[in-house]
Amino acid sequence: MVDDRVVDIIKALGLKGLLKTPGREIDHGLIMALVERWRPETHTFHMPHGEVTITLQDVEVLLGLPVDGEAITGSTQKEWSPEVVDPLLPNAEEDQLHKYARCYILALLGDTFFMDKSGDRVHLMWVQQLEGLRNPRMCSWGSACLAWFYRELCRASDKKASQIGGCLLLVQYWAWVRFPYLCQTVEHGPPVGAYGPPMRGPLSLKWLWVTNKKNRHTHVFLDRWCGSRMKLN
Repeated sequence: MVDDRVVDIIKALGLKGLLKTPGREIDHGLIMALVERWRPETHTFHMPHGEVTITLQDVEVLLGLPVDGEAITGSTQKEWSPEVVDPLLPNAEEDQLHKYARCYILALLGDTFFMDKSGDRVHLMWVQQLEGLRNPRMCSWGSACLAWFYRELCRASDKKASQIGGCLLLVQYWAWVRFPYLCQTVEHGPPVGAYGPPMRGPLSLKWLWVTNKKNRHTHVFLDRWCGSRMKLN
């Protein structure tokens, strides 16, 4: 369980989506199919039926990240030594609480919205946005997440690239919204009210009980789209 004091800081930063966006295994075949259809010149996916892309509205709705507020800017050359070693104590002072919260939020950012290709590191430039936690700034985390992922898609579309970073959960949930046939149906979800009142949060909670289906073929879009067209005709 996360300390309530840390949760309050996360909410004050506008990062409530960090806590509510459900994590899941990534469908690498689906991601590969989308990367192959990404065009860096237009920042869009070229599908058989036209061009589509991920927008700020998608980020806000799917992940619960704010798209309004101050732009996230600053130096990319940041030196920072670890601040927390021991667990947070119930009677911890404000300075120690802020240090713990800063480390915890940084770890969450690196694990979800700003992943690098290694999957276990995070850029220290985000620490600049976590300073002054007594009166935190409301920043546009959604635009930063989307810009970061656009860059990763452009890099991954190069023929020499073999990996991709960024918020892969975003593109997977986005694909499930725009192409519902790519997502498995929930056959046996939890009974209504089994875990208390319905949860309010990002739209990604809709697929909390969807089982994983990984490594589908990269031609999935063309096959399924053509098949649906044939049925309509």
